[in-house]
Amino acid sequence: YLIFVPQNLHSSFLELFGWDVSAEWWLVVMVGMQIPLSWIRDIRKLTPTNALANILILYGLLTCLGFALAEATHAAAGQGPLESIWAHLTGLSGFESDWFLFIGTSVLLFEGSITLLVPLQEAVQDPEQRERFPHVYQNVILGIIGFYAIFGITCWASFGDGVRTVLTTSLPPGILATTVQLAYSIAVVFTFPLQNFPALEIATKVLSVHANKTCGDPAATEPMWWNKRNVWSSILVCALAVVAVMTMDSLDKVVSLMGSLLGCPIAFLFPPLIHYQIAKDTASSWRRTGNIIVAVLGVIAMVFAAITTLMAW
Repeated sequence: YLIFVPQNLHSSFLELFGWDVSAEWWLVVMVGMQIPLSWIRDIRKLTPTNALANILILYGLLTCLGFALAEATHAAAGQGPLESIWAHLTGLSGFESDWFLFIGTSVLLFEGSITLLVPLQEAVQDPEQRERFPHVYQNVILGIIGFYAIFGITCWASFGDGVRTVLTTSLPPGILATTVQLAYSIAVVFTFPLQNFPALEIATKVLSVHANKTCGDPAATEPMWWNKRNVWSSILVCALAVVAVMTMDSLDKVVSLMGSLLGCPIAFLFPPLIHYQIAKDTASSWRRTGNIIVAVLGVIAMVFAAITTLMAW
């Protein structure tokens, strides 16, 4: 988030106004917006901004797909649109030396759905609808995977091997492309507080308790000003900004490393181990063996993807 938005704003304002403001300065602007947003304690107050962000993201996705299809169907001499699309697909290069970055990136795409699966099912009030939830969830995830595949292959075939990590910066220059970059930037600014909310809640509580034990006054009824949630949340946002500055030009590797170290355990390691423990008396031997196999494969994927990503840095 803190890398994507500054890079988009840098490209957008350079195209619109000719202002060559570095991504680092846009990061400072974004941090200034995110610090007060991180102070929000009632998650329901983020609903309007999140709804607007979803609309902007949908606009951006459809416009990017339109750009890609227009480029892919641009017929060369003696070729029809379908022949042009096929020529783009067959002209793509095979696996490059850094193909393994895709492992962590692809896993990170679904870490949010894994962590929200149980809370979403428990939030369904009607028992009958709750029983149907796994089937609906499976169809939704399959639909998302299908869209990811179509979107990724179409954009790759259209823009070629030179496509940048931040896709919106690879769009043809123009007002429409700039609106997409601005729409995505606004959407990410609005969704970052919601994505950051659970982590901030946990981290600020842990830090506050630890600081109160080591530096606080046991007789005090209220925490010191420096030990309040808003202070800790501001510090954490600034810490994320420091990481963003250090890795501004390595977004693909950052995403891959996060997927390797965080996404793989959440998706492949913890769920089978938890199910193995809670269903050890009722699950069949095949199911228990399957849980162990999935957990082992998750560890292998985590270690392999993390090491190869660090080696490529």
